[in-house]
Amino acid sequence: MKILIYITLFLSNFLYSQDSLIFVIRVDDIYSRSAVYIPQTIIPFQNAVESRGGKVTWGVMPHRLIENMNNQGNLSAELKATIQAGHEISQHGYIHICSKCNSSNHEMYCTATQFAFSYQVQMNLIKQGLKILRDSVGVKPVSFIPPGHAADSVTYSVLLDSSFTFISTTGPRKEYLFRNLYNLPAHSEFTWQLIQSQYNSKLTTALQQIRTNGLSDGYYCILFHDPFIRPSYENGIVINWISDLLDSLNNEYAGRIKYLTLSEAATYFSSPATGLDEIFADVPTEFEVMQNYPNPFNPSTQISFILPAEKFVSVKVYDIFGSEIIQLLEENLSGGKHTVTWNGKSTAGNSVSSGVYFYKIVAGEFTKTMKMVLSK
Repeated sequence: MKILIYITLFLSNFLYSQDSLIFVIRVDDIYSRSAVYIPQTIIPFQNAVESRGGKVTWGVMPHRLIENMNNQGNLSAELKATIQAGHEISQHGYIHICSKCNSSNHEMYCTATQFAFSYQVQMNLIKQGLKILRDSVGVKPVSFIPPGHAADSVTYSVLLDSSFTFISTTGPRKEYLFRNLYNLPAHSEFTWQLIQSQYNSKLTTALQQIRTNGLSDGYYCILFHDPFIRPSYENGIVINWISDLLDSLNNEYAGRIKYLTLSEAATYFSSPATGLDEIFADVPTEFEVMQNYPNPFNPSTQISFILPAEKFVSVKVYDIFGSEIIQLLEENLSGGKHTVTWNGKSTAGNSVSSGVYFYKIVAGEFTKTMKMVLSK
């Protein structure tokens, strides 16, 4: 019966299939505290998506990686592998619990008391999360998902100062939400409490909404939640549902659907000069370090480099006597172009004097040192 519904749906819409569709899959709240349903792993969902050409952006709460349920490192290992497979991690707050009212549905801004946390409080949350993700998974996310979609202008400033480029929250679609912080919100969640009797109706509604909103917005981002605490994950309903949804989309759009991660889609929309061909261009075959820009500089400069493949990368700044000033980066990075910023300060946070400095990049067996000038 279900197959007949799909065939009818395809035929009824074949004549008015829309243009190419950019499709994003976002899964929030990875590994919650009450992980009681089997399987306690992201792999079945990932395999269902991956086998149909899709990609997943995992909204990871960093604190989950140091809680008891991950004391064997299973989730950390799965997240490392998922990045290698072309999926993405987006930082989803820090612990997803408000320190003001103890609610679990917000964290960066208390919606229960309308209390705005200070810059320093929010920066500490972000920094703690980034450190856990770096230490556990070896990644620095470029996108952020506010818990409960509760955030304020202080949150946005903290994100920008922490080198986040994209956010996925409520508000304007495909627009700069705050200064250079680009917003690519999710559209809808269909499987929060999915049961078998709702299976076909939810699927039909999702396909109809993807057609309409996907056309009007230029993309569609579907949202999933809590892979291990919903009964529908234990009996496979959600995994079967996303499989049928992607099969339907692949059938209807054929070669006109492009699956992107959240940051890939946001990059495409926020950079007019960037096309899909550039996003999916082949990874460069040679290691390359660019001259910092601007140079001379004051007060900050950007250092860019290209990796031919995933490498563990270290970027350090030295003075003319060879003394280390600051370590800007030390983490695993994927192949492609990367940029770090130096604000002209030492590890201790002190502004250094004008003069000649050197930045040294070590990536696997590759090493490159280049000169730059700070002019005040």
